[in-house]
Amino acid sequence: MKSRVLLFILASMLSHISMAGPQYIPVINGLFTTGQWYFEGDKSELGGNAAITFVPALKYSDKFTLIPTVQSYYHGTRTAEELAGGNTLFQDTWDNGIGVKAVHSLNEKWNIKENIGARFKWFRETTDERWTHGLYDYRILNAGLEAERKWGKKTSIAAGYDISLLQFPNYVSLESSQSEDRSREYAGENVLDTRSHLFSLRIKAPLFWGLSTSLNSFLTPRYYTDQHVVQLTGLLSATTRDDLFSSNTLSIDRVFTLFRKTKLISTVIVGHNSLDSNQNHYDAKQTYFAANYYDYDQNIAGLQMNYAFGSKMQSPMLINLGYNYSHRNYRSRTIQDADGAYLNEKLYLIEQAINLGFSYPLAKNFRVKMSTTFAQSKSNNNFESLYRYNYHNSEYQFGFTYDY
Repeated sequence: MKSRVLLFILASMLSHISMAGPQYIPVINGLFTTGQWYFEGDKSELGGNAAITFVPALKYSDKFTLIPTVQSYYHGTRTAEELAGGNTLFQDTWDNGIGVKAVHSLNEKWNIKENIGARFKWFRETTDERWTHGLYDYRILNAGLEAERKWGKKTSIAAGYDISLLQFPNYVSLESSQSEDRSREYAGENVLDTRSHLFSLRIKAPLFWGLSTSLNSFLTPRYYTDQHVVQLTGLLSATTRDDLFSSNTLSIDRVFTLFRKTKLISTVIVGHNSLDSNQNHYDAKQTYFAANYYDYDQNIAGLQMNYAFGSKMQSPMLINLGYNYSHRNYRSRTIQDADGAYLNEKLYLIEQAINLGFSYPLAKNFRVKMSTTFAQSKSNNNFESLYRYNYHNSEYQFGFTYDY
């Protein structure tokens, strides 16, 4: 099934390549900043961040365009990322990706898009760790297609399907090397590797009073290749873990012209995510069993405001202000006190972030950029020997961007 989908997408992409004389449309985005990350009052060393995106687009005709993309992003300031059930701290990360998208314009109303790509992300938990040797390093291989129907310039509906393989080549968690309080579901090889199917639906439409809206819905079945379901006895069954992730996000936009040569673009976002998993959890140290340990419901909300002003609106000064809120409730997982004892209360996790940014055009395609973020993670769980649930952190960056 996977090979047939891949061959179909490749054949569709290559069917127009023989056309002569494509128009070359290169796009380059670059970023270089320096900054620091503050975590619970401690600050990191001054670190650099660099990113580049290169898109050598090839337009063969009004009906067919090929869009390759090459990306690389190095994040030199510390981060906290959720990878295996909780947040883990990393000194720096390096994210690389390559892909190609084919766009077929069948007529003024219908577009067909195919994509294929790969992504590699590397993590260093300590500064002396070698790249590509991190425990949580992963790679993603993906392919997909999308059909879009348009009504004019502002209204459209798009439906898509993607298949992806997620692999953690260095993550090996042997039973003999685990402490008694660690999750048995992560005992084994390739226990984080998954095969995923992504079904997507995107709707865009104008509303009243100059408002426009966008609805994005995702349904993702995930199949773990080597993570077996934990039984009540603490032993692993022959059944492997299956997850079903769903996400629905609604955004509403409005552009305000406040004064001459000024614009305010505001976006309000609300959404709901949920995860249903057949995986359980067994704590051998306390002989504690929890069914459906990873199931949760999550509500999200956000506000983003972008203020553009200046004598040249083609390249204006920009001020960005945003706020994001997330509240996740686990359906079955209970909290633990500071010593690890299980209580009856269900676990919740609240995450909030405020971001502020400013950029100023120094020359054509060249900008100076400043940004800062204040974030907080709060939970009713006080046991944090494995992962951090309660913390606050902040970050600032200063540097330059280039767009061509």
